[in-house]
Amino acid sequence: MKILIVKLGAIGDVLRTTSLLPGLKERYQPTAIDWITATAAKDILLYNPYLSSLYLWEERGQLKEYSMIIGLEDDKAACELVSSLKSETIIGAHLKGGRQVYAPSAWFDMSMISKYGIESANRLKKKNRKTFQQHMAELLGIKISPYIFSLTQEEIEYGEKAIKGLGITKKERVVGINTGAGSRWPQKSWGIEQTIDIINRLRKENGMVSLILGGEPERERNAIIAKETGMPDAGVHSLRHFAAIINRCRALLSSDSLAMHFAIALKKRLVVFFGPTSAAEIELYGLGEKLTPSVDCLTCYKKSCEIVPNCMDYLPVDEVYRAVTRQLR
Repeated sequence: MKILIVKLGAIGDVLRTTSLLPGLKERYQPTAIDWITATAAKDILLYNPYLSSLYLWEERGQLKEYSMIIGLEDDKAACELVSSLKSETIIGAHLKGGRQVYAPSAWFDMSMISKYGIESANRLKKKNRKTFQQHMAELLGIKISPYIFSLTQEEIEYGEKAIKGLGITKKERVVGINTGAGSRWPQKSWGIEQTIDIINRLRKENGMVSLILGGEPERERNAIIAKETGMPDAGVHSLRHFAAIINRCRALLSSDSLAMHFAIALKKRLVVFFGPTSAAEIELYGLGEKLTPSVDCLTCYKKSCEIVPNCMDYLPVDEVYRAVTRQLR
């Protein structure tokens, strides 16, 4: 039996989807599990012991026949690919009569191609209380498993050298701070002033070194935070080297972001805050806690918001500080 997983992005979602691999291997005992993804997400899947072959989207012409195809993308091109390949079984999204459709699934009922329409899909998403892993376990008939991701020894050493290069010794306790959220969902970010406040409190009251994390979109924001707090900015790194730096942290405070997914994969203690995206969908595996502000409009999935103050403004520093100190213990 051969299985193909079609999951292209986003990068954090690709990493989360690796949690399906042990369950698939246990239930179906396939001779091979292949995966097709986007170039940007490729490095997430390197060295994965459960995968036989890894294909990029540009290499889709090399795909052959499969016993089962699991389509986890709802855009038309990906659905068309799923339907064009020879397979005995299709689970998830595919193309039928020129339209994106899906096998019965509560997960896809909340998606852009929901058979109930986008407004109902958004309402279902807001009401949802199951994690992505729970939804996939029901869809595929498998057990819930952790993420499958590990760093090479060379990558671990890169993280240690990078931290040392910032003047942080091995004896110092480091908490990663990733309060930005990139350009796709900017509303997931916590405020710069709040971030500065909590970093200062962690230093004064807990003796913690805060390592300011993020990618290219957070460069300017993180420079301001570093200047105001005197704490080091970790800078911008490749995907796996970014994970290696998070690996050096004792705990992580993060938005719903790639940093959060890396911390879950690396089994770090973490505190994650949510506003426009769903807290329920994220499985922390007992590694930490989720924080949500007390407003009625959570899980709106809006990229911009005209409400002032918005949901993230209602997330109090005191509450976040208490959560971080709990996880540090």
